[in-house]
Amino acid sequence: MVMATIYTIIGEYEKAIDELEIVLSVPSWCSAEYLKADPIYAPLMEYPRFIAVLERYSK
Repeated sequence: MVMATIYTIIGEYEKAIDELEIVLSVPSWCSAEYLKADPIYAPLMEYPRFIAVLERYSK
């Protein structure tokens, strides 16, 4: 999760999405709903791949 945050902050959005896919695929405190609400990840909302990942892991 830390790497996804760093990648997002520095503008490496594809790498951030790669990391978030891994984070969401295993049980953890992080959820698609959390990522939608966290303003750090707001720039990723413009990426169809990120939206697809959120939809895949939304409850």
